[in-house]
Amino acid sequence: MSAGSKPYSGTNHVGFAVSNLDRAITFYTALLGEGPFFRSIYEAPYLGDILGYPGCRLDAAFFHLPGGETFLELLHYLEPAARKVDPETYNVGNAHLCLETDDLAHDYKRVAAAGGVFRSPAPIDITFGPFKGGKAAYFRDPDGISIELIQSPPK
Repeated sequence: MSAGSKPYSGTNHVGFAVSNLDRAITFYTALLGEGPFFRSIYEAPYLGDILGYPGCRLDAAFFHLPGGETFLELLHYLEPAARKVDPETYNVGNAHLCLETDDLAHDYKRVAAAGGVFRSPAPIDITFGPFKGGKAAYFRDPDGISIELIQSPPK
């Protein structure tokens, strides 16, 4: 890599392990406004080699994310059997997906109606940092995965 060049050309996908793929597909279809562009059982040997779980089997669904070429990968591990972890936002290793919206008040209501469980009773004004003047809200999907909605400050 030459000096000043970036090591990567883009972001390919964000992935979450889920406990029930059918339930997750219903929720994320409501959240994103369209269903998955691909769903399949994965059991090819290369997958076990990549993940370090020989013989693994996954039920997988892929969604387009707004604003670019990045997609969302939802995986239900069939083998090895999935186990629940503590999804508290403050736990080391926890991650979240942040979606940008032009109308947070509207999307807050829409996501709550679809089953998103918000951490605050309404969108919160951002008073510090690079998004100062914007608004944000965190919610959980049916597996407790954290998702943030953000409305950028007016330009």
